[in-house]
Amino acid sequence: MPMICKDAHIPCQDTLQYLLYSGSASPLLHALIRQCVTNLGNDFPTPGVRAALGRYLVPRESSLALLRAVFFVLLSYDSRTRSALCERRFLPHVPELCAHKACRFYDQLRDEVLVGWIKDETVGTPELMERLKESYLVA
Repeated sequence: MPMICKDAHIPCQDTLQYLLYSGSASPLLHALIRQCVTNLGNDFPTPGVRAALGRYLVPRESSLALLRAVFFVLLSYDSRTRSALCERRFLPHVPELCAHKACRFYDQLRDEVLVGWIKDETVGTPELMERLKESYLVA
């Protein structure tokens, strides 16, 4: 794992790393998905968009992989949440995302990872998760 802390002697992770790798990220993913849906609904206030966004509110018992996939699809369109990930802590023990890393990751997310996933229907959710993790690590 890369060291991303300002103090190299204290190992930690940022919010995206927590969301991608932690087995206990479900509550935060649900909260962020709701926030993304709200933000996008406010940005595009039409009945059609709001109805489409309602489908992204996944049930509590959804798998972690599905939650991650839904979140990162929404994140690719939600500029407010992208900014918030760099500006504030969502969990007290997890620092915000470095703006430089975020910029590179968001570009890869939108231009490579999601486009490749959408264009190739043989790529399933597990492969999408691996591509997201790889993009995060190289960003």
